[in-house]
Amino acid sequence: MISRILYNTIAVPLMEAGLVTASIGSRKIRQGLTGRMGEEATLMRVRNQCDDTKKRILIHCSSAGELESAMPLIEELHNQCHEDILLSIFSPSAIERSEKVDHISGKFYLPFDSVSRVKRMLEILEPSLIVMVKHDVWPNLVWQAKQKGIPSVLVNGNFRPDSTRLVPVIRHFNHDVMKALTAIYAVAEDDAERFRHLTPSGPVISAAGDTRFDRVRERALSSHADQGELGSLLKGRKIVVAGSTWQEDEKRLLAAWENIASENDEATLLLVPHEPTADHLVQIEQLCRNHNLSWTTLTQAEQDKSLKQVVIVDKMGILAGLYGLGCVAYVGGGFGKGVHSVIEPAVFGIPVLFGPHHLNSHEARDLVELGAGIQIDKVDDILNELSPALRSDESSEKKGRLAADFVEKRSGVAKTLASELISFLDM
Repeated sequence: MISRILYNTIAVPLMEAGLVTASIGSRKIRQGLTGRMGEEATLMRVRNQCDDTKKRILIHCSSAGELESAMPLIEELHNQCHEDILLSIFSPSAIERSEKVDHISGKFYLPFDSVSRVKRMLEILEPSLIVMVKHDVWPNLVWQAKQKGIPSVLVNGNFRPDSTRLVPVIRHFNHDVMKALTAIYAVAEDDAERFRHLTPSGPVISAAGDTRFDRVRERALSSHADQGELGSLLKGRKIVVAGSTWQEDEKRLLAAWENIASENDEATLLLVPHEPTADHLVQIEQLCRNHNLSWTTLTQAEQDKSLKQVVIVDKMGILAGLYGLGCVAYVGGGFGKGVHSVIEPAVFGIPVLFGPHHLNSHEARDLVELGAGIQIDKVDDILNELSPALRSDESSEKKGRLAADFVEKRSGVAKTLASELISFLDM
C-alpha cells in the first residue's frame, strides 16, 4: 500500500512533469503529448468502432519493436476467437507501423498512468482482457484491472540476469505490481524462474517462448520487398550486413573492414545505422575516410547502379530483409546499452556477431552457447570471424546452420499463446 501511495503522489507527477519539460527539446516526446490530447474523445471513438456483441481484448505495446512481435499474436487471436482487438501504444515510434496492422478495431495512445486516467479508459472501453507485450507493465493499469476483475497478462516476458528489478527497494515495488497480474508468459525458463523469485505468489508463471520468432520468420519469407534493387546490384559479391549500429560498433567494424576490403575486391559492407540521422551519416563517412574506404549511400547506389566498399543504408524499416543478402551479420548495440535483435539475421542461416554487452538478449546468450553467435571484444575478433565467412569456410557455414535451426525450433509460439489467452476471456 505504501508503494502505491508513493508511486501516485510522487512518481506519477514527476514523470508527467519530466515529459512536458523534455518535450521542449524532443519532437518525438512532443508528438506523444499531442497524440494524447482529446483523450476521452479518442477513447469514445475507439469504443464506438467496436461491436457490442463481442468481447474486447486490449493489447498494449510500448513501441515499434514490441508491436512487430505482437503482430503474429494479433493474427492468431483474430483467427481463433473473432473478438474485437484494441491496440494501445506508448511511443510515437509505433504509430506509423500500426497503420499496417490488420485485424484491430481501434488504436490509441495509452493514457499516462494516473489513477483517474486509467479508470476512465477502463470504464469507457470495458476490456475483457488486457495483454502487455514484453516489459511495458504500468502499475496503475495492472492494479485497476485487478480491482475491476479484468485479467491482465504479460507475454514475451524478459527478465535479464542483471535486472534492477531485484534491487531491494525496487524489488518490493515490482513485487507489488507483478503479483497483481493474472499470468506471466516468459520467453524462457530462466526468465520464468526470475519472475517466480520476484513474485512467489500471485500470477501463473510459465515459459512460453517469444512471438518475435514467428514475426521474424514471417518477414524473412517476404524479404525481397525490403531488399529493393540491392539484390541485383550485389549479385555475385560477398556481403557483410552490419545492422542497428552505433558509433562504437562502427569504429571497430570500419577499422577491420579496411584490412578486409584491401584484400577482397568482391566484398561489400552494408552498414545500417540504428539512427540514420544526417549527423550520424556524416560521422560514418568521416570514419570511412580515416580508413581509406570508398563509400556510398543506399539512395545514391540505387540511382547510380554502382557500389563502393561500404554502402551506408540511409533508409529505415528495411533491415530485417537486408540480412538475407549477407553471408555473415554483425548486430550493433553490444558496445553500448545492449545488443539489438539477433534473431533477424539468424533466421537466414548466417553467423551472428555482436559486442560484449548482450545480457539484455536471451537469444544472443543462447546463440553464443550454441556456437552460432560470436561475441566480439576488439577489432582482431571481427577480422578473425569475417575472413572465414567471406571465404565460405565450413566452420562458418556450420554456425549459420545452427542459427537457422535455432529460430526454426522456437517458432510457432503465437498460435499456442493465443489459445492460452482466449481461456482468460471466460474468467
